[in-house]
Amino acid sequence: MNRLECLPVADLAATVSRRDISAVEVTSYFLDRIARFDGELSGYVHVAEEAALAQARGLDESLSAGEAVGPLAGVPISVKDIVEVASMPNTGASHSRLGRRPTQDAPVVRKLVEAGAIILGKANCHELAFGGPSFDLPFPPARNPWNLEMFPGGSSSGSGVTVAGGLCMGSVATDTAGSIRLPATMCGMVGFKPGFGVVSVEGVDTLARSMDHCGPIGARVEDCRALYAAMSGTRAKRPASVEAPSFAGMRLGVSSCGWGLGEKLRPEMAAALQGALALFADHGGTVVELDLPPLETFHAPGAVVMMAEIAAQYGDEVRGNFSAFGEMFRGRALAGECLGAADLAAAQKMRAVLRQRLDSSLGTVDAILMPGALASAGPLRTVDKFYFLEEPIPNILANLTGHPALAFPFGKAGNGMPSGLQIVGAAGTEDRLFDIAAMFERLDPDPLKLPPRYFG
Repeated sequence: MNRLECLPVADLAATVSRRDISAVEVTSYFLDRIARFDGELSGYVHVAEEAALAQARGLDESLSAGEAVGPLAGVPISVKDIVEVASMPNTGASHSRLGRRPTQDAPVVRKLVEAGAIILGKANCHELAFGGPSFDLPFPPARNPWNLEMFPGGSSSGSGVTVAGGLCMGSVATDTAGSIRLPATMCGMVGFKPGFGVVSVEGVDTLARSMDHCGPIGARVEDCRALYAAMSGTRAKRPASVEAPSFAGMRLGVSSCGWGLGEKLRPEMAAALQGALALFADHGGTVVELDLPPLETFHAPGAVVMMAEIAAQYGDEVRGNFSAFGEMFRGRALAGECLGAADLAAAQKMRAVLRQRLDSSLGTVDAILMPGALASAGPLRTVDKFYFLEEPIPNILANLTGHPALAFPFGKAGNGMPSGLQIVGAAGTEDRLFDIAAMFERLDPDPLKLPPRYFG
């Protein structure tokens, strides 16, 4: 059997649809990979072998009967363990939720199943999407497939790991302050946060409701686009095929002050940013410097809104059942209780101003290019409880404003860990972001590479 984990999503779905391979064979192949590799990666907290094979058999029966199947026919995916899947555990990697089994799928899962995707199981995550890479939870933290001692990003850690380890071909993830895009960046994958409200978060454990988003992680831009189309109920669009890829006619915005980051942006990420801008300009694109505030100006109100909403959501439960939660989660969840009504009101006022400011800038360019993180992945065991408050998070900007944002790999750190960037677009430009990222992917002098330990 060919290396199925190396195929693009569309190619695998077409192969299944033509009945060149059965959905059961595909599902069994990936279940075998999970059995071989997930013991060291901890990407899954629940593997639904029987349910996945039953779903695959149903798809094969439909194909045998000549029935039409969806564009993701037989594509194996994981689902973050805060998103409801009928009859599967929905623990949020928390002792407080170990007995929970939903009776129905979240709408986003239902749409993927209707498109033909096979749900292999529930992906690991930080506790209730906020607890950090803790070692006092029911499951060990997920590990980066590029280096098992390194942080895979969070909170959708298992989503990034299961895709980067070839244990599925896509994952349903969530993003409150970068939780789709950070694992994508740390694991060398593509992660997409749609505009606010574009993909339903019904049936998803809310964290900070006004900043929560649901979206996909995939190994390639087009994989991510196909998953997003199914999740959003839209038709997947493909960029026009051209013999000589070019950015001609495109305008890419950058912060004229470098977001005020200075040395906070580590050398590997600064190099990735400059390399991408050079590639863009060399292939006909126009780089536009934009007068935007420093990143801290977005980060401060974003952190206030997020922490206040999390405390309102979980504060009473944590104080009432303290020992049921991990040390990281309970410390983080209660921190927002120190914020007053005036703090939140000021943050919301600034949020509206910044959204308008970003809208104005995005009206002059196709997208804005930003770092995917301040640094590439560091050691898993040294992640600080409040790292996301100590330095400005590049990702939180798009959660605060609600704009779509797409993270894609570009470059490598000196230690071989992936580097990555993100592009932010105006409301409603989701497909335009995919087009731009697909062009970067095609022109990247260091094309798609996957962790050799799992794809060698």
